[in-house]
Amino acid sequence: MKKILTLFVLSFALLYSSLLAEESTFSGQAKSLFLTIEEIPQKVYVGQVFPIKIKAIVANNKIDAMNTTFIGASGVDVINPQNPWERSLDNTYYNTFYFKINSKTAVMPRLNVALIQQQEPVESEALALTLPSQLIQLKTDPFFSNVIAQSLTINKYKTTTFDGKNVIVVLEIETTGANLKDFKLSGIAKSGIDSFSETGTSQKIYYYAIVPNYQKSFDFTYFDLPTNKFNKITLPMVIESDEVSTQLGLNPKESIFEFYKSVAYGALSFIFFIVLIKRRKWYYLVISLIFLGLYFFDQNPLNNVKLKNNSSVMILPTERSTVFFTSNKILDVEKLGERENYIKILLPDGKIGWTTRENISKN
Repeated sequence: MKKILTLFVLSFALLYSSLLAEESTFSGQAKSLFLTIEEIPQKVYVGQVFPIKIKAIVANNKIDAMNTTFIGASGVDVINPQNPWERSLDNTYYNTFYFKINSKTAVMPRLNVALIQQQEPVESEALALTLPSQLIQLKTDPFFSNVIAQSLTINKYKTTTFDGKNVIVVLEIETTGANLKDFKLSGIAKSGIDSFSETGTSQKIYYYAIVPNYQKSFDFTYFDLPTNKFNKITLPMVIESDEVSTQLGLNPKESIFEFYKSVAYGALSFIFFIVLIKRRKWYYLVISLIFLGLYFFDQNPLNNVKLKNNSSVMILPTERSTVFFTSNKILDVEKLGERENYIKILLPDGKIGWTTRENISKN
């Protein structure tokens, strides 16, 4: 009887322990999340964008999501902190995060991953990220654009007259594996990134710079990662006739040619009117009226249009160009040109920019 009682107690204890283990696992007390660094580059340059691949093993089939946060970073930018995890096998997930180190004294962040079930975190795990074993500061280069890239291509560029002393250069630059947002050149009075777009590791910008018209070429360098050296880009500056005008003050109505043309029309109309009074020939009246008509047509061309209320006016005819003006009422403007879905307009204050076709209505 005593043996039977002992066996019963042991069986009950084993059953109770098993139930407790199941309850502990369900409640999240048993560890089911494991993080490891799968890939990290050994050598990185200050300013370079580089990847770190993370592996997560999740021994919990009931989770709904994985939330990622980074804490404790210093001198480091996390480029894609909310990048989604990709499931590889039943319980294995991978993620590749991109970082940019801004100084040699940078401190990498800690990666925290939380398992979410029914909109509540049930478990979390932290992983300390480390700097690559070699962190290199590039030497100073006066032409350096601050870009470190796997590849860099100038898709197209254009040089046009800006004013009597300067030209404006517009470049479309495309890179892979780069920090293209950091593109900047020293020694240029007015320049900047007008628009930026990104698809995966590919980036594209429209960059503009206003430089003296006696400059023969537009030069800059970037650091090429495959060859580990600076590559110099030299673009001949051939001025094209089609002006790229911006809000910075280029106004075709202010050109000396336009001024003298208007004066000539008015003066010739007046001269032939005086001749008409003296000689009283009808054809002098016709000539005078023709020049008078040309004068008024030049002052009030037929391409006057209206800019709708709440319309954006941009520097360049591109989708994500910088907006420098938004109308707060209907404005009378002059249409100067067009390109694809964009209209080039002259605003009442003399500024010039681009707007989309739907923002324009005829008088």
